[in-house]
Amino acid sequence: MTESIAPSNPFRPGAGRVPPELAGRDGLLRTVDLSLAQILADSEGDRPIVISGLRGVGKTVLLNEIGRQARESGRWAVIKIEASAGRNLGQAIARELHGALRSTLSMGENARARFGRALRVFKSFQMSVDPGGTYGFGVEIAPEAGYADSGAFERDLEDLLREVGLAFRELDQALLLLVDELQDAPRNDLNALNLALHALGQEPHPVPVMMVGTGLPSLPAVLADATSYAERLYDYRRLDLLDDEQTRIALTRPAERSGVTWVSEALDRAVEAIAGYPYFAQACGKHVWDVRSLADEIGLEDAEAGVLRARDEVDQGLYQSRWDRATPKQRELLQAMAEDGDGPSAIQDLVTRTGKRRTSDLSVSRNELIKNGHVFAPDRGFLAFTVPGMADFIHRTVTT
Repeated sequence: MTESIAPSNPFRPGAGRVPPELAGRDGLLRTVDLSLAQILADSEGDRPIVISGLRGVGKTVLLNEIGRQARESGRWAVIKIEASAGRNLGQAIARELHGALRSTLSMGENARARFGRALRVFKSFQMSVDPGGTYGFGVEIAPEAGYADSGAFERDLEDLLREVGLAFRELDQALLLLVDELQDAPRNDLNALNLALHALGQEPHPVPVMMVGTGLPSLPAVLADATSYAERLYDYRRLDLLDDEQTRIALTRPAERSGVTWVSEALDRAVEAIAGYPYFAQACGKHVWDVRSLADEIGLEDAEAGVLRARDEVDQGLYQSRWDRATPKQRELLQAMAEDGDGPSAIQDLVTRTGKRRTSDLSVSRNELIKNGHVFAPDRGFLAFTVPGMADFIHRTVTT
């Protein structure tokens, strides 16, 4: 008699890992899918999309899923980059676009013929933003004089995207540019990106190039600060915490597909603990699954034990690491913010709580915490945590 094999754990905690159920994200995925479908139908670009939200709500997951679905269509060349303060955005684009172009050229002689000029413009762009880089295509490519070689990033990026977009149009395809952590890109690079996308979008027949960017809730303000009209350039979308029903779906559907059901009290306990935080939902699901006493059912005791294990894992791996990286003065500010829960906190209140005299006394700690991604400014004169649950962690483990 063959022994039955227990179903593997369907839950997948971890940064950027696609969960088994993208609960609460269907509407936004449909919006992006419709835009991409329209671009292919018209062979023209559309308004770029920016998705913002707190850390751990699934922005990177969503970006990866958008890229996966686009690739599966067979008509999108997809490049994905992660912006950072210490890395030139142009170099990142050149590196990833090089890989996409090599893949396209492998489609045959027709593709190579269509991309002749685009490759020369790419060479000009690469030499401008990354002269030390090595980008080969198997044949000698000379730069296209007068295109993407001005040294002005915004103009060179515009030239590059236009020529590559025209080449993809010839193949009845399109280019999808995905940028994660967009708020971390250097300000000058953001300005250049805004200018290039704006110029391409104003053309009578915009080339079939689409950009989707993700970042913290501060991203719309960061983009507008880089270029004033950015507030009208992008289609801004906000990714929020899950509601209770969406959290239930995130927990129950993966379990049901493996033949396991949740007792109602157990589900209620897990939903209450998760408080809508997708990152914690996956951690809870994983640990509850591992400790369940019955093969086909999750009971209240299982949920209680799993929640405790998940809380300990997230405390040590997410919250504690952030706390440990903060300086004593930064921790003082974080503790003051925690009095408002997940916030936001008025700067003036924080001045009073920390015993300071002026708002400028908090400026150094505030700016460092923003730079490190611990907090953000949701509005002028306010601060909030970038990670849901940070205030609760401080209350439980730090505040005496």
